Amino acid sequence: VAMSMWLGVTLDAIPESMMMGFMAKQQRLTKVLVVSIFIANFPEAFSGSILMKSHKMQSWKIMLMWSLIFLGTGLLTLLGWVMMPDKVAHFSLTDKAMAIITGVMEGVAGGAMMAMISTAMLPEAFHGAGILSGLLFVSGFLVSVAIEGCGIFLSCHVSRHLVSQAESC
Repeated sequence: VAMSMWLGVTLDAIPESMMMGFMAKQQRLTKVLVVSIFIANFPEAFSGSILMKSHKMQSWKIMLMWSLIFLGTGLLTLLGWVMMPDKVAHFSLTDKAMAIITGVMEGVAGGAMMAMISTAMLPEAFHGAGILSGLLFVSGFLVSVAIEGCGIFLSCHVSRHLVSQAESC
C-alpha cells in the first residue's frame, strides 16, 4: 500500500508540476492553489511514510524517495515554465493549444490522484478508521472546496475594491 501511495503521488506530481509551471508563466498561479496542493499532498506523503516505516523501511530510503518527488516536481515546474511562451495573445492558436494541454494535464493529474485514493488510501483508511473514514473523506473534500471558494471570493473582492479605487481617482 505504501509503495502504491508513493507511486500515485509521483504520477500525480508529473502533470501537476508541469501545469504549475504553465500557470506561473501565465501569471495565473495563485497562493490558494499552491496551498491547496500542499494540503492535498501532505496527508498522502505523511501516511505513506508512516506505512513505509511500519514495514521496516530505513528512514534514509523514505527521505530519499520523497525528496526525489520534491526535486522532480521543482524541475518539472521549471520545465513547464520554460516551455510556455512569454506572451500569448488571447484566442490565438498557441493560447488554444496551451489551454488544451493544461486541461489534459489537469485531467491526468486528477485521474492519477483518484486512482491512487480509491485503490490505496480509501481501503487503508477504512481498515484503520472503519465507517468513519467515509465521513472524514467527504469532510476533507469539502474543506478543500471551501478553501478554493474563499480564494475565489477574496480575489473577486480585492479586484472589485481595486476597480472602485481606480474609478474614484
